[in-house]
Amino acid sequence: MQPARFAQHFFYQNLVACCLLIFCHSLWAETPTSAAPTEPQPRIIITTTLGDIEIELAPEKAPLTVRNFLQYADRHYYDGTIFHRVIQGFIIETGGFDRKLNAFEPGQSVKNESVGGLLNIKGSVAMARSHDPDSAKAQFFFNLKNNRNFDAKYGNPGYTVFGQVISGMEVVQSIATSKVEKLNHQFVHKPLEDIQIINIRRSPTR
Repeated sequence: MQPARFAQHFFYQNLVACCLLIFCHSLWAETPTSAAPTEPQPRIIITTTLGDIEIELAPEKAPLTVRNFLQYADRHYYDGTIFHRVIQGFIIETGGFDRKLNAFEPGQSVKNESVGGLLNIKGSVAMARSHDPDSAKAQFFFNLKNNRNFDAKYGNPGYTVFGQVISGMEVVQSIATSKVEKLNHQFVHKPLEDIQIINIRRSPTR
């Protein structure tokens, strides 16, 4: 083969090879990669004197609230608290008092995250607060029905939901059917027999 034709042949061979390489690279770039595995939602187990309640937390909807709650749980703040407010067909509330009704000392309040957050539906868990939307600290409650009046409306804050019961709803219902008494203006729906949180622990990683 003459040098000129050899050079021309060599040029076209390299051109074809380069075109094939570019084509293959474009196909690889356009091929969808498999989605990265999503992190499982954190779960906690509330062990009470009537049984266990497992809750799946929602850090994507209420990150500040979930972090606040887990900080309390991790330092065993809730151990020994009682369900001090039980209203059948409405809510059960805990996280603030021991059996002698001594108040636990919570830390700083957490910013309300109800706007654009989860709904107060049956089995959901939300933060208790005063009239100040940003006053929630440690006390929380279980919704026994769809309490949509607790949801944020027209941009006005409601009650921040940070989790959902995934097992042990029968324990929640058992607590809800407790006989209650009125002790004073603060404890109007306190169970006659104390129902206590023994501990709250994170579920093992799934």
